Amino acid sequence: MKILLIASGEFAIPTLELVAGHRPTIDLKIFSQPNQAKGRGRKNAPTPAKEAALNLGLDVETPKDINAPESHRLIEEFAPDYLILVDYGAKLSPATIALPKKAAINLHPSLLPAYRGPAPMPWALINGEPMTGVTTQLIGEKIDCGNILLQEPSFIFDHETLPQLSRRLALLGAPLVWRTISEWEAGKLEPHAQDERLASLAPKFKKEDGLINWQAPAESLFNRIRGLNPWPGTYTFHRGKRVKIIESRPVQASHILAPGAILVDNDKLLVGCGQAGILSIERLQIAGKPVRSASEFLRGYKARENDFFGIKTDERA
Repeated sequence: MKILLIASGEFAIPTLELVAGHRPTIDLKIFSQPNQAKGRGRKNAPTPAKEAALNLGLDVETPKDINAPESHRLIEEFAPDYLILVDYGAKLSPATIALPKKAAINLHPSLLPAYRGPAPMPWALINGEPMTGVTTQLIGEKIDCGNILLQEPSFIFDHETLPQLSRRLALLGAPLVWRTISEWEAGKLEPHAQDERLASLAPKFKKEDGLINWQAPAESLFNRIRGLNPWPGTYTFHRGKRVKIIESRPVQASHILAPGAILVDNDKLLVGCGQAGILSIERLQIAGKPVRSASEFLRGYKARENDFFGIKTDERA
């Protein structure tokens, strides 16, 4: 059996490692996105999936356009039985989807048709969903709309952040991909259409989506902070400086604070939210400084009367 794995991000690594572990029973070929400039030095670096594949001794193709004729020639020379798409970052054309002999399969981190699109895990966290999961589906012309093959549900744990959820679902998805291939080979799978009445979208975010509106309820802000960690991150302003809010939790408090108002309660950094809610800031990062715990921040913090988060320019200084 020949498998073409098209993958780029960290979410794809458990699937890559599991499928590669079945060599030499299978032939495996990897396609990934080209190297990209990363970090402050903007040095070219391979995608996480490419780096993992090279560490496993696999050859990796990095075409600029997966749908270009030269990419198709490379795929046709390999003649895969299955094309597996995981966290690649580009849409496949109908011509590319048609290249494998048996099936073109995508692993998606939601229980489709819920949260179609590029950001299903952040939106599940932001919306406070109690459940999510992973889905294998046939790749169709419309993104995430193809027939469903298998699904594996999972609870979302309290206080789970995006990196934690992503890692869990990646580990959950890898065996689901292999089970999908095995059951397809055995003729046991019956693809079924998605129920369009249950469909929802998970669009990508912009940097400005991370700006905190302290008028929102504490629970809503808590979910947004964990859902947008690490990118684009959630941020506010304090005394004219940009502050990233890394971790928080809603708390019950006897105080009533205006939205954005800061209260120091022993070693706790409390902020007022909408609907008389209170958010305890656990970790934060002032622009140009390392990430600090609330207690570390408070050691150098000099409280002022009517001090607020959310004011971009400090007119009272």
